[in-house]
Amino acid sequence: MKITFLGTAAAEGIPMPYCDCPTCTHSRKFLGRNIRKRSTYLINDDLLVDMGPDLFAACAMHDVNLINMRYALITHSHLDHIFVQNLGMRARRMHKQTELPQLILVAPPSVMTLLNSYSPTDAGMELQRYPILPFDRVDLSEYKINTVKAKHFPAVGDAVNYIIDDGKGKILIASDTATYEEEAWEVLKNLKLDALVIECTRGLNLETSNVHLNLNDMKAMIDKMRDIHAITETTTIYATHFSHQHCPPHEELCEVLQNIGVNCSYDGLVLEV
Repeated sequence: MKITFLGTAAAEGIPMPYCDCPTCTHSRKFLGRNIRKRSTYLINDDLLVDMGPDLFAACAMHDVNLINMRYALITHSHLDHIFVQNLGMRARRMHKQTELPQLILVAPPSVMTLLNSYSPTDAGMELQRYPILPFDRVDLSEYKINTVKAKHFPAVGDAVNYIIDDGKGKILIASDTATYEEEAWEVLKNLKLDALVIECTRGLNLETSNVHLNLNDMKAMIDKMRDIHAITETTTIYATHFSHQHCPPHEELCEVLQNIGVNCSYDGLVLEV
């Protein structure tokens, strides 16, 4: 399984245009891996996890196209994870010379509600909806998908994380979430994931949150996953979804994460699992 990190920032992106914090200032000066778009992940070349407002720019910058995309998994209805206009661009008049496969959209009900208020029809977007809830399962042709309940904003009570198995590799994309509740740990027991992509939105902030993870809470999540054999010593672990307000520039963040045995993701990273 191949994972392409098309974006690794939280909702504000890095740099945040309205901010002159040290991280934003540094990223404007040094560019490179310090620049982070809103989080999106391409699995192989046919499955996309989340599609926020930076998707088109990310594809252009990292030499990625979505011509073969057949599946999209959306974690929740926040703007940085689903920008519905991305789907409207699938209308036939926007790509007259290119045939696209039908897109199966797997998403919680709150995302479907957003789509209901958007003018293009599902047929016009070449879209088939597949509503999903926490702890559901869907078998796609090439993938087995399980959802884990994310501990995120209560008003978005159907937010999910995704376990993705293509028969060759098994990964968990754990964003946006605070520390899982007990029922989630039951699902993860003995999974022995090949890769874990886990958020660290709040970075060096020492205060525990009920919607996102800081460094300490992320480490506690990883330790718990080891205890229940959700991950093993061979599991590849990458942190992602960084906020400019709580996370230092890329090189410094790499050092911090390496000290606890976690890799630091960056935009454009391609990971083979």
